[in-house]
Amino acid sequence: MTSDQKRARLALLMGMVAAWPLTGLAAAGLVQFTAGDVQLRRGETLSRLSKGAELDGGDVVLTGTEGRAQIRFSDGGLVALYPDSQFTVTRYADGAGTGEDHFVVNLLRGGMRALTGLIGKRNPANYRVVTPTAVVGIRGSAFLLAIDANGQVFVSGEQDEIEVCTQAGCVGVTAGEAVLVVSDQDLPVYTHTRALLPVPQVQTPLVAGDQLDVQGRRAFVYIVPAPVPVAVPPPPGATPPPAPVPMAPPPPTGAPQPGTPAPPAPTPTTPPPPTRPTAPQPPGTTAPPPVTTAPPPTVRPPFVFIPVLPIILLPPPPPPVIR
Repeated sequence: MTSDQKRARLALLMGMVAAWPLTGLAAAGLVQFTAGDVQLRRGETLSRLSKGAELDGGDVVLTGTEGRAQIRFSDGGLVALYPDSQFTVTRYADGAGTGEDHFVVNLLRGGMRALTGLIGKRNPANYRVVTPTAVVGIRGSAFLLAIDANGQVFVSGEQDEIEVCTQAGCVGVTAGEAVLVVSDQDLPVYTHTRALLPVPQVQTPLVAGDQLDVQGRRAFVYIVPAPVPVAVPPPPGATPPPAPVPMAPPPPTGAPQPGTPAPPAPTPTTPPPPTRPTAPQPPGTTAPPPVTTAPPPTVRPPFVFIPVLPIILLPPPPPPVIR
């Protein structure tokens, strides 16, 4: 191979290497997934969008009532489109090292979930999602954006912090917070906020034992001790309640009450025994003494003696001897 041929081949290789980055950066994003009815509008042409298709600035992605799509941009960012959405890549430039970073997209209807890439980290001020009533800016994070049938915009933060702005002003939305934009003339209203009060520490549960759950796996049984009730002190200056006075048990029914004189004991009224009328005695005759009747003698039952004769058993006589 001559030197001229080597120079020509080297120039060809250098041209191919120089053209390779331009080919890689020609497309803003690449479609990674589609499901259902998803279409691409490029200028006046409307075609079906499928996996592997490239998106550029000015392209519009339309999803049907059951259509979904996922797009990965050249800076590593992701955008997932929900059904019945209209998404437009307004301006995109991935100028790594040149400072020409721009990520401006428009969501006219539907919903999307975005995970920012290198553009949002290098130049967050040039990352914007425009809706009919609000503009969402980021500081390198992930968020969820949805537009309902009445045109209200719902924005929810998932990582770090985003900024939702209208003509009335801007509010910050961190992870776990959400805002609702009613119109472009009103400030976004928080619908979910993070608690600002300190969360009490959870008591360490006591492990009482282990057992098997319904699926045959080992499961621990936890017993959390019940909180001890704390007595609330009375407010300063309050008079303490009087001590309870012990009460004596009530007296039994019919007993006299204390401090009341006992009524006099009733006099027994026993009727006298009946008297037998006696005949009048003549004068000068002494009355005979009263006759005392002796009690009848005690009669004992007669004692019956039954003699018992002894029975003597004699041995049987010997058998006769036969000679």
